[in-house]
Amino acid sequence: MNKLLKTTLISLGITLVLFASFGIYMYVDRYPTNKMRTMQDEVQTSEKVNLEGLKALNASGSNAPLFSQLQQRLNSVKEKKLIFDVKGSTSTYLNGIPHRYFGYHYEQPELRHYLRRLLYSGTLKAHPEWLRNEEAEAKIYGFAYISAPIGSRYISSAEDVDRFVTILESLPPGTWVHFHCERGNGRTSLALAMFDIMKNAPQVALEDIIKRQHLLGSEDLFDVVPWARGSYSLEMLTNRKKFIEDFYAFICQRKAGGQQTWSAWKSES
Repeated sequence: MNKLLKTTLISLGITLVLFASFGIYMYVDRYPTNKMRTMQDEVQTSEKVNLEGLKALNASGSNAPLFSQLQQRLNSVKEKKLIFDVKGSTSTYLNGIPHRYFGYHYEQPELRHYLRRLLYSGTLKAHPEWLRNEEAEAKIYGFAYISAPIGSRYISSAEDVDRFVTILESLPPGTWVHFHCERGNGRTSLALAMFDIMKNAPQVALEDIIKRQHLLGSEDLFDVVPWARGSYSLEMLTNRKKFIEDFYAFICQRKAGGQQTWSAWKSES
């Protein structure tokens, strides 16, 4: 290999490494809908798990959505589609992308935030007046929107659980419900499991509901071992497991003609 060719290849390699590094720096924290799962996804497992009623659930879940991606993923759904935001605080969007991607939540944004602003909005400056709230953004893409918080690190209030149940029961038949929180993990996993319980308990055991939701991409709500470098304590995980067990018991007695609201049932238990 002559000296010129060797120098050219080295220069090309360095250029590719720098380009890849810059791409990672620019896009590593982008908000793709990468925690997306639907109840119609195939469950890949050799374990024995009851899948009864799962595919009949018109539901999906993810992290904070990029609406263009979500619209494409749910393109085959012809029924009314509802964004069910379980964060408890609405997000704002710039050109269909959550504002956090542009560093609007930082007092001192990083270089990549400025470059993203320039790329997507044509200016380095922050323009809060250009932001749309999530409800307005959802409407542009053909989604209805509702915000109803559900806790994962903490136990939701009785009023919030009652509202969650009431909203889902009042939806028109066939409505597709897309649950999301910020990262698509704890709160979204809990909401999907609660919806599955509402529709399929007591015919399907709670253990099977938790297992099949986990196999689809949700957190294992029965796992109470704190994660390495995680932000959940043993107490948080244990309380969350107890909550979902109680919710299953509540729905079962409710369908048998017992107390119809979580708040009334909890006050007696």
